[in-house]
Formats: sequence, C-alpha cells, structure tokens
Amino acid sequence: MSDALRERSPAPAAGEPADPLRPRAIYLHRRIAAISPDRIEIRPPRSAAILPLIGVAATAGLLALLGTSVGALPLWASAAILLLSVLLLPLSGISLVYALLGSHVTADRAGRNVSLKQRFLGLGIGTSELIPFWKIREIEIADEGRPIARAGGDLPAESIAQWRMTLVKKSGTRHELAGLNVPRDHDEEGLAVIWSAAEALSELSGAPIKGPIW
Repeated sequence: MSDALRERSPAPAAGEPADPLRPRAIYLHRRIAAISPDRIEIRPPRSAAILPLIGVAATAGLLALLGTSVGALPLWASAAILLLSVLLLPLSGISLVYALLGSHVTADRAGRNVSLKQRFLGLGIGTSELIPFWKIREIEIADEGRPIARAGGDLPAESIAQWRMTLVKKSGTRHELAGLNVPRDHDEEGLAVIWSAAEALSELSGAPIKGPIW
C-alpha cells in the first residue's frame, strides 16, 4: 500500500479477527480518522497548521515593517500593508486553531451520538450538530467518479476514484464525513482504507453500511 493509502495501527495477533475499533489512525483526503474503542475523531492532519503558521508569521513581519518604517513608506504602501494584515491575521488565526484543535466529526460511545461541526468560512469552526446514534439510517460508501447511466448517453468512469463516506439520517439528510481520492487502478485499495473507517463507525454506532456503490 502506497504512502497515500495507509493505515497506522498495531497488527492483530495471528489467527485473530481484526477489531474494527482497535486503536489506529486512518489517513483520508485532508483528514485523519483517529479510532479508539470508545471514540472516533475525523480531523485535519497536523500538517494543516503549516500554512496558517506561515500566514501568522507573515502578518507579524508586515506589522513589524509597518511599525519600524513609519514616515519612510508612502501612505499608499502603509495602507496596503495594514489592510493586508487585517485580512490575513484573522483567517490565519482561525485556520491555525482549527488545524490544532478542531475536529470535523466526533463519534462518542458515552454520549451515543455523532457531533458534526457547522462550517464557518469552510473551516469547520462554529456550533456542532449532534446526531444520536438511533437517528442514523446508514453509513454510505460510494465512488462519485463511477460510471453513470443516463438517457443522453452513459458517462464513463473518471480517471480518479472518488470514494466518499456519508452519514445518512433516517430523515434522509446526508452529511459527508470523509473522502479519499485515488487513481482508478488503485480503486480497491482506496475502498479498503475508507471502508475500514466506515466499519469502525458502524461498529460504534450500530448503523449499517450501505455500499460500496461503484
């Protein structure tokens, strides 16, 4: 399995079935699923903090330049630096907090619910929606890049398999939890990785898995 399709976990003993809730980390598209017997978190990887840190450092440098060059810079340049800093600092700060502390999805055995972050500026920061386990109809696994039949002519499969894990409530509301994009010739490897995350969530919540749809 390539570096892009990997799962870090202790291997089960020979002859023993793999426990879906054994502690491990599953690497998905821009997300990590941290699995434990009583809790599952799908969150950004720590590497997501690199770009916000650069933004914070750049803002600090711009403000330092502005403070040490008062009177030396043209008025328009000072105004441009100040405006850029005002825009850059809040976005970098929010992104940094989310990268370090944020969790997109949390399934908790004790609370018997799944918590979904309500998105703010696409960062997943804000209030949370709590979905009790009993309200979950199924966990769906589907390839959005699969061939699609339609009246005007079939659409062929895309060169990238786009696996998506979606929580479907009994009301029909759908919440995408995570995804994994892989080359088409590695679609089964990608399925195996995202399936292991869905299997853990299914084991914890009691909701069945629907799919894979491909």
